Amino acid sequence: MSNKLLVLLAALAAALVLVPRSGMSAMSGGEIAAAEAAIRESDAKWAAAAKTASVEAWMAFYAPDAVVLAPDVQIATGREAVRQTVAKLLALPRLSIAWHPIRVEVAGSGDLAYLIGVYELGYDEAHGGRISDQGKLLEIWKRQLDGSWKCVVDTWNSDGAAATAPSASSSTAVEHPPAAVSATPPPATDSVAGPRSAALTAEYGEMPAQYEDAVRQYFQKYLKDPDSVQYQEITKPEKGYATTVTGAILTHETRLRGWTVKATINAKNSRGVYVGFKTYTFLFRGEKIVHTVSPLADDEMK
Repeated sequence: MSNKLLVLLAALAAALVLVPRSGMSAMSGGEIAAAEAAIRESDAKWAAAAKTASVEAWMAFYAPDAVVLAPDVQIATGREAVRQTVAKLLALPRLSIAWHPIRVEVAGSGDLAYLIGVYELGYDEAHGGRISDQGKLLEIWKRQLDGSWKCVVDTWNSDGAAATAPSASSSTAVEHPPAAVSATPPPATDSVAGPRSAALTAEYGEMPAQYEDAVRQYFQKYLKDPDSVQYQEITKPEKGYATTVTGAILTHETRLRGWTVKATINAKNSRGVYVGFKTYTFLFRGEKIVHTVSPLADDEMK
């Protein structure tokens, strides 16, 4: 979903909340505060239920006429369409999901409210990498006849495009691993003999010279037991690319070119046991690592 649509939805939510509807008396400050607290409590229970990966537990927080605007898919209206959208999300491999509100506004009439928040989401993708996504969310809540609050509009939007942009810095400092990607060799048409042209330099960046130091710094920073590392090989840089993936349900791929370096190492996990030799793939732009593909399990990383 585009940022423009999300802004329009937020504006609509604000209009629904801030403009009292005719025939409805305004709530007192205490009643509004109590309604806000109830919505925050329901939203926290919803976030906790999401960790169970239960579709029905998630659906319990939607009103019967709820509408879901998930990224990269059509609007889901009707109970069954909404359930299918939720099921696709919760079926993502090794899904981790969390969110929290940053603002809740309740209408003076006491029957509608909106919640703006942020989320973090992660799951395994088909090629063995780990997708990590962060973004913002908007929920519109409606008081039901029994006095409970249910979500009637649910939408979220990724910040991923900005997070995956390569840095222009030439520092060898290693940052936290970015959104997981699949790094592969460049197509045959990318191979050019002779001196590199200015166009190729712009496309791939300068070939790193201190790549071995950067790789070793990465392992020192992120392995559970960095002192246990046994190096088998660190390959020389080759032109290649990484495919960044955005979207929590249907994904979009963006290709980032650079220099790939593969490092094959053996190291101990959190139980002090060597895991065997495994190969990492790093994508460099100049001297900076901009993407990694890690084959290690969670108990082998910090």
